[in-house]
Amino acid sequence: MAETNGKPATMPESAERKADQYRPDASTQKVHDTIAHSLSDVVLASVREADKFVSLFDFYDKKVTLGVRYGHLVDAAECLEIALTHLGQLKAAVSYRLLIEDEQNGPIPF
Repeated sequence: MAETNGKPATMPESAERKADQYRPDASTQKVHDTIAHSLSDVVLASVREADKFVSLFDFYDKKVTLGVRYGHLVDAAECLEIALTHLGQLKAAVSYRLLIEDEQNGPIPF
């Protein structure tokens, strides 16, 4: 208090600007984009792998026993289940973002 003579100390404006330049940027949009990108990557990878398992069943492993070929179909089905689960999560995330945007922007005029 002695150095300010009892008056509240204020930070000069230029010092405030300097402090802001080091402040990290934060964005919920980056988080939502990362979630959407990650979910879509899982969906695409799962579908690609399911396609490979079906190809193994259909084209490449015709000389092996039927049990091995059936295993390829089971693996393909599992990959597609994973894809559908993550596709549902991606759809829910996008639906939620649309709801938030609608609330922020108000009703659409006709």
